[in-house]
Amino acid sequence: MTNPEVDSLNLRVGDLTFALTSGDPSLKLEAQGAARHFVVAGGAADVCMRVVRCNSHQPATGEKLFEAGSLWQLYRQDGGYLFRFTAPAFGPLPYKTARFSGDFTTGEISLHAACSRRDEAVYPLEYPLDELLMVNLLAQGRGVEVHSCSVRDSDGRGYLFLGHSGAGKTTMARLWPRSAQVLSDDRTILRFLDGRLYMYGTPWHGEAELAAARRTPVDRIFFLGRGQKNELAPLAPPVAVAQLLTRSFLPFHSAAGLDFTMAFLQQVTEAVPCLEFRFVPDGRAVDFVRRTAETNA
Repeated sequence: MTNPEVDSLNLRVGDLTFALTSGDPSLKLEAQGAARHFVVAGGAADVCMRVVRCNSHQPATGEKLFEAGSLWQLYRQDGGYLFRFTAPAFGPLPYKTARFSGDFTTGEISLHAACSRRDEAVYPLEYPLDELLMVNLLAQGRGVEVHSCSVRDSDGRGYLFLGHSGAGKTTMARLWPRSAQVLSDDRTILRFLDGRLYMYGTPWHGEAELAAARRTPVDRIFFLGRGQKNELAPLAPPVAVAQLLTRSFLPFHSAAGLDFTMAFLQQVTEAVPCLEFRFVPDGRAVDFVRRTAETNA
């Protein structure tokens, strides 16, 4: 029987459900920012996490696998993984830690009591933990997250526009009319369902702040670049795989995860046409994409 005094929070991103449960009746959980669009009522969970407050964190032990400057560190510990999150405002000790099983499907998030107010609801998965968890979950054989703008057009066609920072993802997102839906202007999840490639919106948006809790099949993949006119250039499969890889979020600490990602991206290039798209940043780019899709349907 569920304890009515214990708070809970459920989110669904990329067809993966995250269930968080408070381990303290005074600890209230609440999604923040774009994550609010991904809150669901409940149901079967892919990842179950308990959230607690603590007055101190034990020193990290085990093998350090990755360090992102002074922001977070990842350790292999007791057959699982430990994330430690630090910030200059809180000194050298972590304000939050997160322990996960080896497959990242169960975990416990510990919030340092001195770093949060007891009268305020908290979002335990605040960035970057939410995205780090997703990248590692996908690498277990589920899919890949990529730097991209993803659009579902009014006719149901799905277009994925990939690019590094400054390539034009946000610009492209803003060009589409209201009849289309931008799933994300910066980060998209790719997964195969019944042999077809789907793309999913995520809470991790860019400057346009566009994030939709929706999925749609992918019909075309475009690698963005600025040009003097709208033009396409086909990409050989090995080149397309390399381009996808440089725009993917990778689990660098996991050899198995990297192997899966490479195989997955190869499958992507075999399933969907991949093209270089040099474009002029105005409405003609949208018309050009639509004509191209209709011509090659």
